[in-house]
Amino acid sequence: MRRPTVVRQSLLALAIGAVLVGAGPAGAATKPARDFVPAGATVLYFTSFATPANGASANRGTVTVTNPKVIAEIRGLINSLPLSDTSHMFCPDDLMVPSYVSFARDAATAPFAKVMFQLGGCPFARVYDHGVAVLPTLGGATLGTVFSHIKELADGQA
Repeated sequence: MRRPTVVRQSLLALAIGAVLVGAGPAGAATKPARDFVPAGATVLYFTSFATPANGASANRGTVTVTNPKVIAEIRGLINSLPLSDTSHMFCPDDLMVPSYVSFARDAATAPFAKVMFQLGGCPFARVYDHGVAVLPTLGGATLGTVFSHIKELADGQA
């Protein structure tokens, strides 16, 4: 069980480092404040879909997370993502159904922030602030790894 701890610590260190250095190399755009998921959630919902062999999407279900440490870690991972830059990429059509991470103050209120992960085509994560899409989107080379870690953390709370 040592490997998951090492991976988790490495990803957390990368996340903290990315936040401390901002958006990245000199000349890179500064990440707008609205692209950060704010603190204050006591409930997190992780909703993902699976694609069966017939190509149809099936809801894997929604996992509810109430552990404050896990919520903070997932929030930190999302906030560590840099801005996406697909201007130099060819983005093929994708048929992947996105996954969502939603943050709410409590189970009785609507989420105040939601992050949609689209990993097909040119992958990106889009933050929604009170239901309004925030631009630019998030991405970077570690997007898939960050998403996998978020999924692992949420599934560990199911």
